[in-house]
Amino acid sequence: MTLDLAIGEYVRQLRRAGTRPGERLVKHILAGGEAATGPLIALAADTRLLFEEPPVAYAPLHALRLLGELSSPRMIEPLLDRLPINDDAESDTVDLWVQDVPQILARLGSDGVSALWAYADDPQRHPIGRATALLALAFATAIDEHLREPIVAGLRERLARSDDRELNAHLVRALGLLCAGDAYGEIMARYRAGDVDQEIVSAATARQLLLGKEHSVLACARHPLWERYDEHGPSDNDTDKEW
Repeated sequence: MTLDLAIGEYVRQLRRAGTRPGERLVKHILAGGEAATGPLIALAADTRLLFEEPPVAYAPLHALRLLGELSSPRMIEPLLDRLPINDDAESDTVDLWVQDVPQILARLGSDGVSALWAYADDPQRHPIGRATALLALAFATAIDEHLREPIVAGLRERLARSDDRELNAHLVRALGLLCAGDAYGEIMARYRAGDVDQEIVSAATARQLLLGKEHSVLACARHPLWERYDEHGPSDNDTDKEW
């Protein structure tokens, strides 16, 4: 059996893995390196599966988290293009997938910055995908502290010239997560001018975020695979829920 066929079969086994994949299966997949990236991206981006019955519902989440260990910039567009996930059904697994996407993309560090900026700057992309790219940039500062200054500067520059109220709110949100207090005056000026959508981020919330201490949520981007399962779930109890 060729390497690509073997890796493809291992990735398919994630559909039967339950709330977390076995260590041996993970070892086989990660040992494939670049050969595993394509099959994992395809599975992680198949968000329809998130609404299936367990254990299949967990497969895109497992694939997403394994991509975080391989750190391939190839995953940026396929994952962001899946947002938003439009479905009326409630699913904790969907929530976990959406929560993890910016953190997993952030694990690319400097290798993902240019592509994330390009996605966030593209008006043809869905606003939620663009917003998630901005969040990923904020989370990336937890992976590489040297990215903080240029990313904060990039967010402030875009906020200063943008006339998109929705995008401005997401720029403010990213700056808030970074506790960019130096930008407080200019941000509040945009609120007073009515240039920020307060249904997304209110002025009061922005104030609290900007003037607070470092937000612990940023550290979630540093969680390696097994710690991510320990800290974020899913748990075995989730299989008892209705889907």
